[in-house]
This record gives sequence, C-alpha cells and structure tokens, in this order.
Amino acid sequence: MNTLCRMRNSVTSLLFLWILAATAFTSPGRAIQDVDSGELPSISVGIKTGIGFSQHQGIEPREMEYTVGSTMRPGAFAGISILLPITRRLYLQQEVVYIQKGSRQDIGLEIFEIPTILDVTYDMDYIEIPVLLRYQWMIDRGIDMYSLAGFGFGLKINDRYRLSGEVSDGVETIPLKADNDMSEIDLFDFLFTYGIGFEKYFGGRWLLIEYRFDLSLHALPLPTYAEVPVGEDIVVVDNEPVPLRNQCHQLVVGIRF
Repeated sequence: MNTLCRMRNSVTSLLFLWILAATAFTSPGRAIQDVDSGELPSISVGIKTGIGFSQHQGIEPREMEYTVGSTMRPGAFAGISILLPITRRLYLQQEVVYIQKGSRQDIGLEIFEIPTILDVTYDMDYIEIPVLLRYQWMIDRGIDMYSLAGFGFGLKINDRYRLSGEVSDGVETIPLKADNDMSEIDLFDFLFTYGIGFEKYFGGRWLLIEYRFDLSLHALPLPTYAEVPVGEDIVVVDNEPVPLRNQCHQLVVGIRF
C-alpha cells in the first residue's frame, strides 16, 4: 500500500511539473485556444522510455487453500512508436516496447499440514506490441492533451521464479527454496491498455509524458512449488499453481519527430 501511494504521488508531481514547464515555454503571443486548422497531420515516429510498477491480480474465486499478499515490482520501459493520423483528432498509434513485469508475493499455505509463509518473486520481461487509438482532446493550445485505449500482444523473453521460506514444527526446521525459470508458463500474453498523455511542441519536436495502465486478459498459472533438502537429495513439494494475471502502471516520457 505504501508503494502504491508513493507511486501515485510521484505520477501526480511529475504531471504537474511537466505542465508547469511546458506552460513556461509557451510563446506569450500565441493564442491559447483550440484551433482546428483542418490540415491532416503527417505520419510521425517517436521514442519512449519510463518506469513501470507491476503486480499480479487474482481473477478467480477459490477455496481458502492459500492466501496471497502482493507487492509491486518496479521495472524498465523503453520502445518506439509510429503515429498514423486518421483525422485531425483521431490517430492510430502502434508501438514496440520492452517492459519488465512481475510481482513480489507472500503466499500462505500448508506444507506437511504445517501453516507456512513463502516469500516468492516472479520476474517476467516482455516485448509488447500495443495497437492504440489516440484521441486529441486539446490541440493547438500550447499543451495538447490526449487519451489512449487499445489492445496489445506480448512475447515473454525472460523469466525467473524464486522462493524462500521454512517449515517448522517447533522441534525441527526445514528450509524451502526454489530458483528456476518459468518455461512452463505461456510465452504469450494479451492485454488491454488505456492512458492519458500531454504533449508540448518545442525545438521542432514534440515532447510528451504519458500515464498508462495495462491489464492481461487471461490468467497465468504461476508456480508455488518448493524444493526441500532431505539428506543428500532434493524433494520437490508440488503445490497448486496460483492463477494470476499481469497488471502494470507506467509513467512514460518521450519525443516525437
């Protein structure tokens, strides 16, 4: 909860500073009014970078076989985009981005009929291709404002599952651990994305800042198994996977040519 509050405060502060700075660069002689010249803008390309705050969300009701407490994973965002005008206000925006997703989980369940808390890390990195409709709410006003909405396709290029914990009956303590890839999880993800952005024309380029949110359309069966040392052997305690889906808040800055 503290992480989420800090993230919201950071987003609000950065948006305010961007608007303040862009206003300072606005020419005093330029009319601040919504002027539609009727000319169709040209195709443009851009680069973007930023940070994402991702976590996993449960979507299916289940019996209380385990409990899950989730916190966010901060991660990198970087990509390129192309903006195709349909009208003066409506655009098709296609992107190719690299983004780091995942979460940090505290999973409570019973192992050997003993209540146990497991610290679990899920790291998943994707190449995503969102296709978004972009609508310009304000144009030719010094600072332009727009909204985004659409769907995307993701290809998982890297992943890691880590677990640590212990089982103790008060007499003996057994360590639990895992550190493996998640090759059994789907390579592909499908997501819905929406957001809001602001642009400022400066120095012959468009400078932009966006807040975006994306949510997977299907659940991923994330592992919860643990490896237990028994003598010189390792025994795998195979627990039921947790059905969760990706979600990610993103704060992005960029430049459009």
